[in-house]
Amino acid sequence: MSASAQSRADLVRHSAYEFALTTVLLLVVVSLVRWLAFPGSSLAIGNPHTLFAVAGLAVAVVIAALMYSPLGRRSGGHLHPGVTVFLWSSGLFPGRAVLPYVAAQLAGSVAGTALAGLVWGKTVRQIGYAAVHPAPGTGALELFLIEGAALAAVFVAVTLVMARPSLRALIPAVIGIGVGVVIATLGTVTGASINPARAFGPALLSDTYEHFWNYMIAPLVAPALVGFAHRAWRTRRADAPSSASAPASAEA
Repeated sequence: MSASAQSRADLVRHSAYEFALTTVLLLVVVSLVRWLAFPGSSLAIGNPHTLFAVAGLAVAVVIAALMYSPLGRRSGGHLHPGVTVFLWSSGLFPGRAVLPYVAAQLAGSVAGTALAGLVWGKTVRQIGYAAVHPAPGTGALELFLIEGAALAAVFVAVTLVMARPSLRALIPAVIGIGVGVVIATLGTVTGASINPARAFGPALLSDTYEHFWNYMIAPLVAPALVGFAHRAWRTRRADAPSSASAPASAEA
């Protein structure tokens, strides 16, 4: 097999892993909403703040576990179009792989949501397939800025960890914790989607599109901006030694 054919095969395989991982993520997320938010559930939590705190903790554990899993290690465990865009804009992920990864993640979003519907039946339809909603009165610009800023903060934390090779093994934990904190703190305000894959399948299957584009675009713009800034910082840092050595060379 030629190198290009091997590369294409790897991309297909890794995209399939992303599909499987995102399917599991959405199955878990929709199941959490079914059990924690549905009034008739024996595990229902009436207090919204407590509900999102518990959900945030659970999602943090699931995200980290999926990223650390064998499939996550092989594909990179993105589970989120914003992660893919962040790595691409940072110069750490090939551009040709962005669309296959994002398509696989969005397909996994639909598959996981639909699978939750098959497992839990009409209850999932009654909760609108766990479609994300902001608090009443939350404006489009406000939603965009809050969701974007929250996710940007998570990725800034990731870049700080990436800068220290000895800590890079902690990146899945940092992402999981960051997402969990956002869900716990902003869930009652924005719905705390912060992941296009979280919003896509539930919106599609429930036919609920209020604020849809906010939930799809803000979590892409913020990581892209952080990624470009990270790339510029890395480039500047890499150029610094050669710049510093130039006067010494001239003097010699």
